[in-house]
Amino acid sequence: PAIGRLMKVCRARVVPLFPVYDGQTHRLTVLVRPPMDDLLDADDTTIARRMNEEVEVFVKPHTEQYTWILKLLKTRKPGEIEPYKRKELFPKK
Repeated sequence: PAIGRLMKVCRARVVPLFPVYDGQTHRLTVLVRPPMDDLLDADDTTIARRMNEEVEVFVKPHTEQYTWILKLLKTRKPGEIEPYKRKELFPKK
């Protein structure tokens, strides 16, 4: 998992968060859980398992939100360039 590797390299704390959109009020609430300090010396398998556990904690009460977030991240306006296909990210050598 990329987040786990980044955490190890930077010795950074990972703070789980999850945005929840309220369609009635048109507001976004960001849920935040305590830092995952138990992962600093964990192996990749343990890190992945713990991160999945955190995702489950957020998603269980808001299952409809999980796919909404995935769809939001994949949505592009007409004519907008895919962010990972931009030429400046992959210059020709």
